[in-house]
Amino acid sequence: MALGTGAYNGLATVDVWTLLVGQTPAFATQTDSTQLFAALGVGIMAMPAWVVFGLSGFLLIHACRKRRARRRVIRSAA
Repeated sequence: MALGTGAYNGLATVDVWTLLVGQTPAFATQTDSTQLFAALGVGIMAMPAWVVFGLSGFLLIHACRKRRARRRVIRSAA
């Protein structure tokens, strides 16, 4: 789909999700809290795939980066 010869129509996240998982995501709408999560999920799935996967990749790189060890100075009470 992404490498087709036609005009560029960006892929939605739901399209990439369907290609990777094999089924479209189903959101439960039974209670008020799940309705909020369902609305959030539908909004995220409608976004372009490069935005969602790019942002999640950036967050993972930032969270899992190698950090320098901090030097701790122990001061004795004098």
